[in-house]
Amino acid sequence: MINWIIALFYFLGNFGIFNIEKMLIPNLFFVGICRGLYILGYVLYYGRYSSPSSSDRLFTKKETVYFSIKQIIIILFGMIYLPIAAFISFYSLLMFTTYLINIARAKDLKLLTLFGYLFKILTPLIGIIWFLFINIDYYALAAIGISLLAFLHYGLKNSSLTLSELLNKYSKRRLNRLPIFVKYVLMLFLVVFPGSIITATAIYTPQSKFSYMVEMRDGVRLATDVYYAPGSYGNSRPVILIRTPYGKTGWAYELYSQFYPIQDYHLVIQDLRGTHDSEGGDNFLLFTMSYRDGVDTLYWILNQSWCNGNIASAGVSALCLNQYFYGGMGPDGLKAQQLWFGTPELFDHAIYQGSYHKSSVETWVTSTAPNNWQHQLDMIFKYYPKNEILYNSTSLSFPLGPHYSNVSAYGIHVGGWYDHFLQGTLDGYVGYDDNSTMRARGHQKLIMGPWTHGSIYGGKQGELIYPENSNGFDLILNWETEIFDEALLGIPADWSGARVAYYMMGDVDVYSDKWNYWRYAYDWPLDNVTEEWFFTANGGLNKTSAGSINKNFTYIYDPRYPVPNLGGQNQPFDLNGPMDQSSIENRPDVIIFETPKLTEAVEIVGKIFGHLCVASNCTDTDFTIKLTDVYPDNRSMLITDGSLTVRSRYNYTSEVFMSGNPKHVYDIFIDCWSTAYYFAPGHKIRIAISSSNYPRFAANPNTGAPLATNYLNYNIANNTLLVGPEYNSSIIFPRLINMDSTHVSY
Repeated sequence: MINWIIALFYFLGNFGIFNIEKMLIPNLFFVGICRGLYILGYVLYYGRYSSPSSSDRLFTKKETVYFSIKQIIIILFGMIYLPIAAFISFYSLLMFTTYLINIARAKDLKLLTLFGYLFKILTPLIGIIWFLFINIDYYALAAIGISLLAFLHYGLKNSSLTLSELLNKYSKRRLNRLPIFVKYVLMLFLVVFPGSIITATAIYTPQSKFSYMVEMRDGVRLATDVYYAPGSYGNSRPVILIRTPYGKTGWAYELYSQFYPIQDYHLVIQDLRGTHDSEGGDNFLLFTMSYRDGVDTLYWILNQSWCNGNIASAGVSALCLNQYFYGGMGPDGLKAQQLWFGTPELFDHAIYQGSYHKSSVETWVTSTAPNNWQHQLDMIFKYYPKNEILYNSTSLSFPLGPHYSNVSAYGIHVGGWYDHFLQGTLDGYVGYDDNSTMRARGHQKLIMGPWTHGSIYGGKQGELIYPENSNGFDLILNWETEIFDEALLGIPADWSGARVAYYMMGDVDVYSDKWNYWRYAYDWPLDNVTEEWFFTANGGLNKTSAGSINKNFTYIYDPRYPVPNLGGQNQPFDLNGPMDQSSIENRPDVIIFETPKLTEAVEIVGKIFGHLCVASNCTDTDFTIKLTDVYPDNRSMLITDGSLTVRSRYNYTSEVFMSGNPKHVYDIFIDCWSTAYYFAPGHKIRIAISSSNYPRFAANPNTGAPLATNYLNYNIANNTLLVGPEYNSSIIFPRLINMDSTHVSY
């Protein structure tokens, strides 16, 4: 729950408006000196007219109190903000020099008079040069201009008054007409208001970080920064844990330090083992020790005086992945998790989605572990997935080490239909909600938007621009706040309504209330039936029949010339999302099946599979599948895709090679993950079959050699897709049933 007082002063401080250091130095210093000179000039100028025996006395007891309070108020307001300080300071200096000149002229001190005029000219000039060229601040520069106007309009006239004229003016001021009670209240307010701002700024200024090297059970120490909640001064609070491979002072700090401190939470940010300031050596493997390191870190936090026993974890992408692994250990104190764009199955979704994720794995590992990226890759192919200890440390589906059955944290799971961890987000939600402890079951929420990796603000995704309602920030913030408020603060949330929000995608060029909007449901997956759309001999796509003719579609797959990847659930951020595939669909190694222009809408929500009957002259090869929406202008916009290395058609731990006999037909199923899409009338549904989609998936050399080994050795594959009534090659769509019972208005 956002503490709006903390938020106000926290953000104003971050924007440089309210800053206690600036209030004390230079604001107080500058205003104090300049206002002191003003008081000196005022007293010297009018003091020469005043005497204790005269009826025209400058400072009566009453006037002394009033004058003193006025100066305190002016100085306090000047401390708050540099432009205010600049206005007060330069106005005060101009008044001081005017009093000085008047005194010097009265006593015929020509040198002092000349000095006064010179000082009056140089003072604003120096200020303008300072704020225009040296310490650039256009607001302060404007304040100097306003101070000059105020002096010319008001100060110049006041500084020429005699003592009797001044006292006469004082006797007629409006303040004298107010009741004495109102005067006191007004003066008290004018003192308390700026004083409160200064005090609150001092209290809620973001505090300095406290750095530790936290020792893990094996002696490795992880670099950890602690930021107390503003105004807490280290008293016990709920704690948010962020563990990152990108540097604890990098973007993770910049992002999360803007969000969690204003909710009165302490923030802990830690470098993952082997990254940045943490120890781990050159032989560490990313994530494989997170299930232990996260638990050890949580126990360390629980033993600190500033933790009240309630901890939540948060993070996106790699920051999310490691959360799953220690969340799967069910550690004490972990009450909630923010799980954005990640997966609880590192191998299944991040490394090997039926085929090896070359672009995602190698792009990410090379940038994240620049000193030992080759070791990381070598170990993946040497041990994964056959080494149970390493594999199960990054999987929640195997009952060894981290597992769904241990999960006890509430969670919010956020992903995108074009994210390379898309299926991981969905599977993570289902695993946490269905297979966890009783505390976690029913206390999960899922949000799926039309987004690429982390792009929750919507708008342009790939080559398409989704409407403004694709911005999911408010929805995510509201749901996460509800979950964290209950888990960490004990404020009950409403779990009886929608726990799933998903964006129904469709044509972005035509507005309709049937697509491109948010739907809300009680749970996921939604009730559906599978519907086969068959590939036909004439290149058609038919939901009722595979036709009456069998046909073999044969093509040459040469791994030296793979089909280039265009978008999709790809990691490189400039090459992901919905992109037009038409430029690569006319290749001889790409087979197209499509419907005629639709006369009725087709809606699919859920998981998609390709069922292919295939043959090859090689003992191993890949088959790929793409689902696209063909717009009326013939753009073929990618929705989702999949790939399968055929030797892994049963599972990737027991490889079964093909015979190499091109007459031997194999049934394979390609997992195309999930989507929520509405094919509008006038559009066409298209399926593209090939054997490569590079570099999203590695180019299979067709030799049966281990993955990512020697690509200099290769075979040219003669691959065949068989369609027709004897083979029933098809795309399998999920079609919703009982929509009224699964969805809820919101």
